[in-house]
This record gives sequence, structure tokens and C-alpha cells, in this order.
Amino acid sequence: MRILSKYILREHISPFLFGLAVITFILVVDFILEIANLIIGRGVSASTVLELFLFNLGWMFALSIPMSVLVATLMAFGRLSGDNEITAIKSSGISLYRAVSAPLIVSLGLAFLLILFNNYVLPWTNHRARILGAQLGRRRPTLGLKEGVFIDDFPGYSILVRKVHQKSSQIEGITIYEEKGRRSPRTILARKGNLSFSPQGNSLTLDLYNGEIHEIDQDDPSRYRRLTFKKYTLTLKGAGEGVSRINQEYRGDREIGIGELLRRAKVEEEKMTREKRAIDNILEGKGISPHKGLREELLKQDPKTLSLIQGKERVIDYARKRKNSYMVEVYKKFSIPFACLVFILIGAPLGVMAHKGGIGVGIGLSLGFFLLYWAFLIGGEELADRNLIPPFWAMWAPNLIIGGAGFYLLSRRVRETKFFSWPQLKLWLRRFIGLPTSSRPSSTT
Repeated sequence: MRILSKYILREHISPFLFGLAVITFILVVDFILEIANLIIGRGVSASTVLELFLFNLGWMFALSIPMSVLVATLMAFGRLSGDNEITAIKSSGISLYRAVSAPLIVSLGLAFLLILFNNYVLPWTNHRARILGAQLGRRRPTLGLKEGVFIDDFPGYSILVRKVHQKSSQIEGITIYEEKGRRSPRTILARKGNLSFSPQGNSLTLDLYNGEIHEIDQDDPSRYRRLTFKKYTLTLKGAGEGVSRINQEYRGDREIGIGELLRRAKVEEEKMTREKRAIDNILEGKGISPHKGLREELLKQDPKTLSLIQGKERVIDYARKRKNSYMVEVYKKFSIPFACLVFILIGAPLGVMAHKGGIGVGIGLSLGFFLLYWAFLIGGEELADRNLIPPFWAMWAPNLIIGGAGFYLLSRRVRETKFFSWPQLKLWLRRFIGLPTSSRPSSTT
């Protein structure tokens, strides 16, 4: 059995390295297209471009290694099945479960190494890549902004922009949470704005237009203020050349390890508890029942209290989103590495069934399943941010779903019952995309 295990593992080595090279190349090409606007026409040195590329290899390897495991498993078991070696293994009394056990054990070790990589190396490379990207994008501030994503690059501020005009310095739909030097965050809303650096290049200026400012009086927490403005200027010091110094001390949620993520999540949880307790105290002081319908009915008679509670509810909602985003990153550091085991489970039976597909089928099925896996992750993260599902299930559901499907297919192959055959699958795909099919029926044996 030991000889067989070594033989099966050797069959995985070459396709794993091949898949790692091809998939990393695909990610590199996509990355080069994304940073093209940063390096074309700016006279950026070759050493700076190489440095930026090396830092971004971190997240590329975090994704390409699990994908390469799937490529290796599909191609290895496809080759063994195509040469009837799987049949020989079964005839000698060794089940497919035993044949898959060695790759599963190795993938478990690989998953452990990836967890260490995601916890220690990846946060550092992400941090360095962001710092360098900020320096390259200093002449066009909007290049560092992403639509619909909170930007935490500036300590004390969280900025959300709905629309970014990349060819100019204009932004639209701005929400800013300012916590710097404040017990309760101040919320700034604006329909549109403009970004620019100071002549010295060490400060970023946000000119905001047609907006509102919501804040709780720092001296008297029972007072809530709502201000409107036609133009409001917010200056973020240290956002230019100084940002490389200041932001080296601050790290976003993808630039820190598990311990710091858990600490930040605990801080947000404490903030939520504190604000909820404050709301209960306000209602109790007013003699108002916490029952929702009754509360809204009575608060119509007290707009000041209503505004105060709504401000605290915004703080709670923001803290909940931040806590969820931290916990999503915690679970992601484990779930993506454990995809190595999941892809062994799904890859082995698919490789046996698609043994005639060759390298093209291996790469194609790998990309297809990983796109499905990644879609589950992105969708789960969005649902977790909206507090619709817990972060744990958001990040682990793809592993459970695809892993369950893989175990089901594997068990059917062990029992020699067909879920589908490769000729049937090819025929269905040709019909689905409208290609002509042979007049002769495909073999289902």
C-alpha cells in the first residue's frame, strides 16, 4: 500500500507544478492589465514595477495553490483511469477511498502551510503592495478608491464611495465615518466630491458638495446634531508622501493576522453592546417601552430623542459590519487552505469519469469549479456584510457544498454506480452551447 501511495503522489507532482505555473500566469496577466494605468506614462522604474509585482504574488499564490491541487487531482486520476490502472487497483482489493487517502493526507499538510502563509506572509505582502500602490497613485487620488468598498487607509476615517471617475478626481455618493479623537463617530454624507493633494504632497483634501453631517454632542451625549452643507472640506494629513510612513503603522483587515482580527472584532462587539445599552437607558429614562411599534409611535412625539437613537443605531450598524468583515477574514484564512482537501474529494471522481479529456479538460474543469467556489465566497462575504448570514457559514459553505458533492461522487464511484458519464456530459454541453452533435447516440458504458 505504501508503494501505491507513493506512486499516486508522484502522479500529482508534475500536473501540480504545471497547473501552478499556468494559473499563476493567468492571474499575473490579469494583474498586469489592472496596474497598466498606474505604470504607463508615469516613468515608473523597472525596479519599482518588479517590487509591486513581487508583493502581489502573495495573494496570487494563496489562490493558485488550491486551484493547482484540483488540476493535479483531475489529471492524475484521469491518467490512472485512462490507462486502466484504477481498474487494476480495484481488482487487487484496494478501494478508491484508499487510493485517495494519500493525496488527502498531503493536502492536509499543504492546507496547514497555507494557513501559516495566510496568517503571516500574506498580510505583510498585502500591506506592502498597498503602500507602494498608494505612492504610485498619488498623482491621481481616485486610483486608490474602489466603488462600494470601505477604505480604511487613513487612521480614524472609513470612507465609502458609490461611484468613482477614474479619469478625473471626482467621486459620487460619499459616506465618511470619522472616529479620530471622538467617543462617538461622526457621519458625513455627500452627493459628490473632489479629491486633490496639497502642493507639498503630504495631505489629501476632500471637497464635498451637497451633504449632511450627523454627530452626537461630545460634551452632552443626549444631544444629536444634523447639519447640512453645500460645500465642506475635509483634510486628511499625511496622505501623500507621508502616507508611506503613517500607514505603515496602520493596517487594513487584509493586512493583519488572526490575533489582531479577533481583537478588532471584539472592540466592535463591545462598541455595539455599549451603544445598545445607551439606547435602552434613553428609552428607560423617557419611560418608553423597547417594543418596536410602541417605541416608534411614542418617538414621533419626541423628534430629538428619535434622532439621537437613530444616530446610535447607525453606529451599531457600522460596528456590526466592521465586526463581520473582520470575522470573514478570520474564517477565510482557514477556509481557502482547506479547499485543497475539498478539491481532492471532487477532483478524484471527476478525473476517473473524464479520463479521456486530457490536459484541456483538467484545466477547464479546475477553472470552472474554482470560479464556482470563488462565486460562493464572494456571495457569502456580501451576505455576511449585510448581516444576513453568520461569517462562519459565509466562508465555510463553499467547502461544505463542494466537498459534500465530491464525497457523494466518490462514494458512487466506489459502488460503481454512475451519476453521469463523460460522453453524456460532452453531449449535453454541445447541445447547451448550440454545437452540432453526432447522429449516432453516445455510448453510456
